[in-house]
Order: sequence, then structure tokens, then C-alpha cells
Amino acid sequence: MPSRTPSDLAGRTQRSSSENPKRKPRKDPKPKAAGRPKKVASKKRGVPNTPQGPPVPPLEELEQKIGYGFSDSQIFLQALTHRSYSQEVIPPEEDNERLEFLGDAVLQLIVTKRLWIELVKEDEGILTRRRSEKVSGRALAKVARAMGLADFLRLGKGELKTGGRQKPSILADSLEAIVGAIYLDAGYERCAEVVESWLWRAPEDGEDDILANDYKSNLQQELQQKSKRLPVYHVLSESGPEHNKIFRVEVRHGGRVLGTGQGRNKKEAEQAAARQSILAKSETKGRPKSTK
Repeated sequence: MPSRTPSDLAGRTQRSSSENPKRKPRKDPKPKAAGRPKKVASKKRGVPNTPQGPPVPPLEELEQKIGYGFSDSQIFLQALTHRSYSQEVIPPEEDNERLEFLGDAVLQLIVTKRLWIELVKEDEGILTRRRSEKVSGRALAKVARAMGLADFLRLGKGELKTGGRQKPSILADSLEAIVGAIYLDAGYERCAEVVESWLWRAPEDGEDDILANDYKSNLQQELQQKSKRLPVYHVLSESGPEHNKIFRVEVRHGGRVLGTGQGRNKKEAEQAAARQSILAKSETKGRPKSTK
């Protein structure tokens, strides 16, 4: 038997592999489809005019709610722009802090002048206290909520996550900024008309402006200047059906009845009683002393 050389073995291996029908020839790999380039995180703090949170309603809706239409829409938009928003957009937009500064001063003047005219018989202490109540952060936030201002504010992502739309400080500051914007857009007289319509709302459905003022706190402060005793409120009667009751309440101090009032709930009736007490006291102050 003839001997086989390494070259004979190599040739046989090559023939057997090419003659084997089960072995499929290798295919060149398909080129991978070009995918989208990976996004590279930007180092910038924001993107131009990126909307923050849910869509903001048209500003015309807010103009109807505040009772004023702006000639300069840009200054109106600035009044609604919180610092957190202006820092997240590129290019940065001017926030409402300067307008807030101006609006605070204008608001103080409007309220001071209105109280000076209305409360002609009150001393400086009462006027100061009433003004503080009208322009307090709590009172302004309440006005802002009533007009739905929160839905129109431009806030940054961080403020939105922490419930910035409902923060009393942000609502009050933004309302002051709107006051400043109205003053620049229309002047003092028109601004005063608008602001007074917010803070001295007209009675609705026969209801007096009871809840717009905290008469209970006013009465308590006045009484505590002379005595440590607190006023006491008693329910005199309840009338009407369960779904539409009328409460009648009296307020006493040291056993003396100071005033009575009624309302659709106890809180409203107590405010009405305190209001009657304050008004009666003011009328007594204005009467000339009788001479014997």
C-alpha cells in the first residue's frame, strides 16, 4: 500500500469539504443598518421656550378673570414668569421679581388711599391693621386662587414637582407682579380700579362682603387692647331645611351683647355678628357727645 504524504491528506481534506452537500458556504455578514445617532446629553440648563408642565390656557382667559386687557402682552407674560422658569430656558427670559417689587408699592398705595377715604373716623392703628389684612400674603393668595391664576404661571420643573402652583407665596408674589404690570401698562387710576375690584368684591346674591374681611380677628384685637377676655359667640337659632339652613349668632364680651348676625353656616354668622359689633362701635365714636 503506497504511503500517503501530508500533501495528499491535505488535498483529500479540501476535496471532501467541497464535495459535502450538507455544508453551506459562508455568507458575508450583512452590513448593519445605520441607526439613529445616540443623543448626547447637553450641558445647557434648558432649551429655548420649553413648555413646562400642562399646557397653559390662552392669556385672554386670564385677562377676563382679572378684569383688564393688556396693551403690552409681553409685560403681562413677564408678570407670570417665575424665576425658576427663566433660569431653565435659553435664552433666559426676564422674570417677574422687578414687577413684584413695583406692584407691592402700588398695591400699598391703592389700599391706603381707599381705607383713608372709607374709614374717616378710624385712627392710624386701625388703618394700619386693616391695610395689613388686605395686602397680606394670605389675602392675596386667596384672590389669586379665586381668579385661577395658578393655571397660567410659568414655573420651572423643580417648582412644578414641589407643587409650586399652589404655594401661597408664589401666588401672592405673582399677583403683585400683575399689579405692577397693569400700572406700567395703564397708569395708576386704571390700576386702582382693577385692584379694588379684587379686594373689595361686590356683594353677590344678597350676600354682604363678610368673608372678604376677617371681622372676628379685628374685633378680638380691639377688645384685647382693653381686656384679656376673649369674645364669646353663641348660636341663637337655626332655621330652614337641612340643605339650606340659616344660623343666627350673637357675640358677647364680659356678659354684654356686642352684636348679632346670621349666615348660611356658623362661621359666616359669627363674622356677621363681629362685623355688626365693629360698625356699631364706629357709629358710636362718630356721634357728638351730649351736653347737659
